[in-house]
Amino acid sequence: MSIAQAILGAGSVRLSIYNPDTQTWPGLGDPVGADRFSITPQSETREKTSKRKENYGQAVASVVISQPTQIAITLSALDRDALAAQFQGVLAPWTQGAVVSAEVDVTAKLDKWISVGVRNAIGAGFAVKNAAGTTTYELGTDYEVNYWSGEIKPLSTGDIEADQALKVTRAAAAIDGSQIRGGVRPQVRVHALFDGVNKVDDKEVECEVWEAVLTASNEFDFLADDFNGIELTGTLVVPAGKTEPYVVRLKN
Repeated sequence: MSIAQAILGAGSVRLSIYNPDTQTWPGLGDPVGADRFSITPQSETREKTSKRKENYGQAVASVVISQPTQIAITLSALDRDALAAQFQGVLAPWTQGAVVSAEVDVTAKLDKWISVGVRNAIGAGFAVKNAAGTTTYELGTDYEVNYWSGEIKPLSTGDIEADQALKVTRAAAAIDGSQIRGGVRPQVRVHALFDGVNKVDDKEVECEVWEAVLTASNEFDFLADDFNGIELTGTLVVPAGKTEPYVVRLKN
């Protein structure tokens, strides 16, 4: 069997993230791109030194004791569960049903954005009127609108007066998404599988971590000049039924 003269790894990561609410493991998901999957064994050396005059200060016994193994994972793909871990948060649905056209009352704040009670508003039929409904104000002259956030901004250069009562007619399309409640869950437990290959000889390699306790290890800059990554670091534990925290598999 030939031996590769170097190691240059490529691969992807599959994760199963423990749900503490249901106390279940959902199973490994699809492969996601990763820039780092590193395992760092830890150990502590204990030594007994001699006090005999002929070898004072020399080691007469030395023992290396295993310590918890460390792991670092950097995901390059936008996996929502991993992103929730980055923000120490909980992933939850974010939805809004379709809203039929209706009038709502708002109070004008000149040159400030005011919510009209929905997001993802529809441009067709959108209108801003005075409280009596006798005057229809002109978009771009009297006010601006952000349809996605569902806000209007009455303009001081237009005909709308400060603190004036307005009626806004709006409808909205449905929203189906996710939101992360950040800063409420400082750690996440994962079962991880690295599926890789040594590019030098095209031999496959796997690293399976039975259970890792991870937390975010860096800031997440939404305005980074380069590609962002989700960086998680932590400690491997030995779950019930296992005798080791991880295994590495190599094909002949």
